[in-house]
Amino acid sequence: MTDWIKADRKAKARLTREGDWGLPIPTRIVSNGEYTPPPQTEDQKRVEAALWDIAGQLAPKHGMDRRAFLRTSMGMAAAFGALNAVFGPLYSVADAEMQDAEAGADMAARYAGQFVFDGHLHFVHDDYAWPGILGFRNAARMMQAEGVPQRDPDFSDVKFDNFVKEVYFDSDTTVGIISTATSDDPAREFLTNAHIARDTARLNAAAGSRRLLGHAAFHPGTPGWMDELDEAIEVHRPASWKGYTIGDPLTPASQYPWRLDDEELVYPAYEKMVRAGIRNVCIHKGLMPADYATRMPDLWEHAAVTDVGKAAQDWPQLNFIIYHAALRPVVMFDPGFVANFEETGRMEWASDLADIPARYGVNNVYADVGTSFGQGAITQPRLAAALMSILVKGLGEDRVVWGSDAVWWGSPQWQIEAFRRIEVPEDLQERFALPALGAGDGPLKTKIFGTNSADLYGFSEAERTVAHYANDRMSAHKAEYRAAGAEPSNAVYGFIHDS
Repeated sequence: MTDWIKADRKAKARLTREGDWGLPIPTRIVSNGEYTPPPQTEDQKRVEAALWDIAGQLAPKHGMDRRAFLRTSMGMAAAFGALNAVFGPLYSVADAEMQDAEAGADMAARYAGQFVFDGHLHFVHDDYAWPGILGFRNAARMMQAEGVPQRDPDFSDVKFDNFVKEVYFDSDTTVGIISTATSDDPAREFLTNAHIARDTARLNAAAGSRRLLGHAAFHPGTPGWMDELDEAIEVHRPASWKGYTIGDPLTPASQYPWRLDDEELVYPAYEKMVRAGIRNVCIHKGLMPADYATRMPDLWEHAAVTDVGKAAQDWPQLNFIIYHAALRPVVMFDPGFVANFEETGRMEWASDLADIPARYGVNNVYADVGTSFGQGAITQPRLAAALMSILVKGLGEDRVVWGSDAVWWGSPQWQIEAFRRIEVPEDLQERFALPALGAGDGPLKTKIFGTNSADLYGFSEAERTVAHYANDRMSAHKAEYRAAGAEPSNAVYGFIHDS
C-alpha cells in the first residue's frame, strides 16, 4: 500500500470523525490567497439548496445517506443538474446519470481515453510554515454544510501527498505542471525552484513516467534575480518559466512590479531563455482583489495585458502563456460586468488578451484558464462558456490551454466535468459570432484539455495518449486506490468567505 493511499485514509478518517461534509462542486468562490473571495451569491445558495434536495430525494433509493450519494458519479451529475435548475440548461446532464450508477460508469468509460494536461497546479513544500496561509484559511474555514462541526485546516491539506491524491487519483488528470508564486518575502514562497525540481523528480520516479513538469519562477528587479535565472537553467532545467508582473501577489505594495515589454530589465532574461531552449513563459495576469484600483493603485495596471503584445511581437521565439486568461479581478458575480458583457460581448481584460493576435500579428500568445473558468462555472456558467469561446475566437483553437489551479479548488475533477458538459448558448453564438465548444470529447475540447499543451511542451504522439501511461506505477497505484473503496474528499483547500 503506497504512502499516498495511507495518507488518504488518514485524511478520510479525520474528515469522517469530525463530521466533515462536502459537495461535489464548490458553491462559493475559492481563492488561492491572491484575492479576497466574495460572499456566496443568492444564486449559489439556490444551487446548494437544490443539490441537497436532489441528494435527499435520490440517496435513499440507493440505500445511502446524502453524504455518501454526493461522493458518487450520481452526486457529481446531480451538481450539474442543480446548476441547470438555477442558471438554465448550460450543462449536458441526463436524469439517468443522477439516478443510475451505471450511467455514470458509461460516462467514465466514454472519457477514459481523454488525455488531460493540467498546466496550472499548486502545492506547498514539505517545510512550509508561513502562518498566514492557515490564518486566512481558519478565518474562511473549510467548505462544509451548515450545522456540521468544522475542523481546523492544516498544512497537510496543501502539501504533496494530498495533492497527488486529489489530482491524480481523484481526477482524470493525466499530466500536470506544478507552479509557484513569487514573493517579496522568501518565507511566503509556496515552492522554490529547487523544491519544484525535487518534487517533480520524486513524483516522476515514483510514477515511472513523466507525469509532472515544473516551472521556475523569475522575479525581475529583485536582488540576484538573474543569477537565480542562470541557476534554474544550469541546475533545475524547468519545463517553463513563471512570472508575476505585479511582483508579489500576496502583498498589496510589492516593491518589484515589472512589465513584459521592459527592454532594459526583462529582455536580457528572454535572451537567456531562448539560448537555453526553455521558451514557454507563463505569466500571471488578472485575478486581483476586487478593490484593486484603490488597494493597489500603483500596481494594478501591471496585471492587465497592455505589455503582452509588444513582448510577443519582439520575441517570436517565446510562447507567452497568460494565466487566468487575464480576466479582470473577481468579476463573474458582478452585475455590472454581466450587463456589460450581455450588451457588448466583451469581457474586460480577457477580451483584450483575445484581441492581441489580430492587433499585433502574432501567434505566440496563449490563454491558460485556471480559476477563471472554474469561478465562472459555479457563478455564471453562461459567461464561463462565453469566456472559453471568446478566447478560442481571438487566439485560435490551438492557443487555449487547460488549467485548474488545483489543489486550492480541491480535486480538479469537477472542473474537468464542467468543461466537458458546458456549451455556449445559441443566442450568444448568434449575437456575438462565438464558436460552439462542442462535445466533451470533440476536437476543440480535446485540444484545450491536452493536445495544445502537449504541443507546447514537446510531447511525442505516444506521450499525449492515456494509453502511454496505462502501465506505469501511477496507474497501478490509482487502480489499487480505487479497488480499496476510495471516495473523493469533496473538499476545497483555498480560502472562502465565511458569511
